Amino acid sequence: MFDCSQLRFSSCKPIRHGLLLFLLFIISLSIAQPEWLSAENVPVCTAKADQHFPVLTTDGKDGVIVAWRDARNGNYDIYAQSISSKGDMVWTPDGIAVCDHEAPQSSPAIVSDLKGGAIIVWGDTRNGTQDSYAQRIDADGKKMWNPDGVEVCTDAALQDDFTVMPDGNGGLIVVWEDWRTGNQDIYAQKISAEGKAIWKKNGIPVYSGEGDQYDPAIISDGVGGFIVVWWDISTPDWNIFAQRIDSKGNKVWDSPVPVCTAQGNQGAPTIVTDGNGGAFCVWSDYRNDPNFFTKAQLYAQHIASDGTTLWQKDGIPICELLINQQQANCISDGEGGFIVVWWDDRDVFADIYAQRVNVKGKVLWNKEGVPVCTEGGVQQIPILVSDGAGGAIAYWLDYREDFGNITEDAIYAQRIGANGVPLWKENGVPVCTANKEQITPKAVSAGVGSAIVVWSDARGDDYDIYSHRVH
Repeated sequence: MFDCSQLRFSSCKPIRHGLLLFLLFIISLSIAQPEWLSAENVPVCTAKADQHFPVLTTDGKDGVIVAWRDARNGNYDIYAQSISSKGDMVWTPDGIAVCDHEAPQSSPAIVSDLKGGAIIVWGDTRNGTQDSYAQRIDADGKKMWNPDGVEVCTDAALQDDFTVMPDGNGGLIVVWEDWRTGNQDIYAQKISAEGKAIWKKNGIPVYSGEGDQYDPAIISDGVGGFIVVWWDISTPDWNIFAQRIDSKGNKVWDSPVPVCTAQGNQGAPTIVTDGNGGAFCVWSDYRNDPNFFTKAQLYAQHIASDGTTLWQKDGIPICELLINQQQANCISDGEGGFIVVWWDDRDVFADIYAQRVNVKGKVLWNKEGVPVCTEGGVQQIPILVSDGAGGAIAYWLDYREDFGNITEDAIYAQRIGANGVPLWKENGVPVCTANKEQITPKAVSAGVGSAIVVWSDARGDDYDIYSHRVH
């Protein structure tokens, strides 16, 4: 222990002042060390049986609310926990039951309620097929709506692949894949802050034409509605289409906008706002692959608020190399463009690369992308969050220590500056390198240069939920 009696203060005020500041710093570390720094990772839920598929949103105070699928009661329920900015668990240890109805629940999605709580949506089989329900939890962990949740859609057909966004007024918009017409379509519903369905019962059709529509991705249009893109297989080729829905549930564009109908297949679209009522869409494109579904490149298109596509027909390439690029994920760059990260197959093992594109469609970094992680072994499923300073924090599943069956996952992260320069250790810093498997990481920004990450972790006897703040 530091012995203060050994100090010999001179009459020099600057030296005395510096020593006092040093002592105060040491004392502050000893009495106020955040939970994030006191352990390898912070356990969120280690209840019996498995916990899977965590999702999270900000609590508005640099902490987060996490929800997940939980098997502790013998079937799948939905649980949640609030984590403070210091990494402390705010609610009941191992979380509170959002929905523990006797029928199984699955696939949670979450948004902030703008008041320190959250709204959680899940798939629910209480009526015999998978429907969707929602619940609002306040900052104290109290249920605000019906104890078993409110209906989002209970049509007799299957609903799946739920994606959500805030409606700007404390409620949310839910979009999903729906089979009520005999093929897979895109439907949507708005739920108010009071838990009331605003649009037509069981949702409105975003698109219910011929063929199947998959993988809807949505962003706000800035005035209470949203823009949605999807992967469409209503023609022999698989294409990308978009539609805009206003705050009342009406279609803004006369017909779906063809984002890309180039020769070959296109799929896995992602979307990000342009900050001006429109959107950027990025997708995997097989137009240069004679087999049409083995090697993709990333392409992008800018869609204006009126549905006009602003760049060249069928989009521009993100990376000029004709090598396999998959799993694109985007965020706004805060200056009218976007940053995109992807899984890249230019080397022996899959790596992570990134690019920044401005509003005119010009790439701002190296034309072949900047390396985020090129460590040996496979890296995959990269995701971005803002770093709060014009750049991004990327995180991904990493198998750099496993060159065999790809069973020993780890999670790594890297911060990329607005100029495309990696700011942390080369090839990323570890978020979690615990034994056994880590899966389905999700994250939110937590201040400048910081992000909170949650995931499902097999280091114990079962899968549990863990978290870490990387900064």
